[in-house]
Amino acid sequence: MSLLTILAISFLTGSLIKLSDDITDKKMAIPGFFAIPSGLIYGLLMGYMMAIDIGASYLFGGIVLGCLVTGKIDTNGHYFGLLGILVVILYYGFHPSPLILLVGVLAAMDEMKGIIHVPSSLEFIFDYRLVLKVGILILVALNILGLNTLLILLTFDLAYILTNQLTDKLTSRFPNEI
Repeated sequence: MSLLTILAISFLTGSLIKLSDDITDKKMAIPGFFAIPSGLIYGLLMGYMMAIDIGASYLFGGIVLGCLVTGKIDTNGHYFGLLGILVVILYYGFHPSPLILLVGVLAAMDEMKGIIHVPSSLEFIFDYRLVLKVGILILVALNILGLNTLLILLTFDLAYILTNQLTDKLTSRFPNEI
């Protein structure tokens, strides 16, 4: 599969994760039920990327691990996302590695904002997941991970950020109308 296709799937996955999260967390004018299919779809897509690309396997395996440890998988949409991942990786397999634990630690560090007090001057580090991005960049520079892993992460996060901006606008224009 081409890198461009994997990046497109990564973009869609990042967008669906944020949408699934915001349907529940922001009480959008979308019925909460819709977090379930968006969660299942992102889980299937993420699991598929983990099965076909070793870098995606390490990256998303670590992100899921970090989110599990910090309690960020806490809604029906995310439970179904996890189910989708498990279904695909149990069917196709994935690439276990200690790198998943390392990426998991980086991802967990990025999720600490809600768990520990973060000075407002440092909030941007956590808002934009800079610990994970810098960590992946270092692993790419050390030739431990391929450049595709960083590109997948940046594409995923770009979609996540853009979807957050969109849902913020939609929530402010159409609060709880459904």
